[in-house]
Amino acid sequence: MKRQGIFFLLVILCLVTATVPAQGQEGSWLVSYSVVDMTTKQLVFEHDFETGRTISNAPMFAGAEYNITVTLDIDPSAPHANLSLWVNLNHADSIDRYWEIHTVNLNLTDDYNPNVPTFKFWQVKGRYVISTFGRVPNDLTKVDLGNVVLHFPIDHVTLQLRGPDGFILDEVVLTIIDSEIDSYNFFLGEREADLLEYQEVGVDPAFTDVFENYISLAKSQAERGFIQTAKTILEPLEIEIPPIQTGPTLADQYFLPAVGGLGLLVVLLGVLFFKARGRIAFTSMVVEDQIRELEGLTMRAARTDKNLGERLQEINERLKDMEGI
Repeated sequence: MKRQGIFFLLVILCLVTATVPAQGQEGSWLVSYSVVDMTTKQLVFEHDFETGRTISNAPMFAGAEYNITVTLDIDPSAPHANLSLWVNLNHADSIDRYWEIHTVNLNLTDDYNPNVPTFKFWQVKGRYVISTFGRVPNDLTKVDLGNVVLHFPIDHVTLQLRGPDGFILDEVVLTIIDSEIDSYNFFLGEREADLLEYQEVGVDPAFTDVFENYISLAKSQAERGFIQTAKTILEPLEIEIPPIQTGPTLADQYFLPAVGGLGLLVVLLGVLFFKARGRIAFTSMVVEDQIRELEGLTMRAARTDKNLGERLQEINERLKDMEGI
């Protein structure tokens, strides 16, 4: 009986050992990957894990088609195990397949089909270069709430290498945006550069403080998905000659037009938000946060310019009236 028990234990150990090799590799299975826009043929992004080098030339957009080329390092061999590559993109319109195998000695399984989003190959030691083609889903970055469409950048799992049991061995995650987010990022970059310049050349600190608060307000809206609101706050803040000395006339001249535009924005947003109040539960929370931010902004602005503080207070009161605070 003892001999039989030892025999069965050895059999179990052998079976368990046979399932391990696909997960036994140390370090990254991916050596490098690159992303090319299939319309412009432009290199969008490239990363090499061995050298640590990264090239980033442009953002990736929802709805665009891309060619993603990866280099895999398979070591050690496990000839009786198979690995699989999965692509999480829609079929591209500009090409008739998902996959292209550049390394001819890749040991593909008999059911290989380049026109399906996954394929298998045997785990044989070597380096292999493989391309995949696909289109990013159009609505990946959008959340449609009916009367309001929110926009969020998405870290999208684009490609995965999996073991025989489906365990994820490695993956490519890419950040996806849309044209609205890209436009907001442009205005944000412009205004942050303006702020840095104002601070370096000695523009009145009271002015830069208020300017920075507007940027923060825009960021808070963008983080919640209200990209159009954030753009509307940032766009009119382009000021050619900021004041070097504090004075009510200069503050009124340069900031009241922007505040007036923000006041109109608040009214329009209020109408839009509260028409959909029954269906958008968190809208009240967003507006209440904006009220608190504006209250702090009003107090700080009033110390610099009384007229500016009064105009901000009027906007704050409009928000409170709409919210019923």
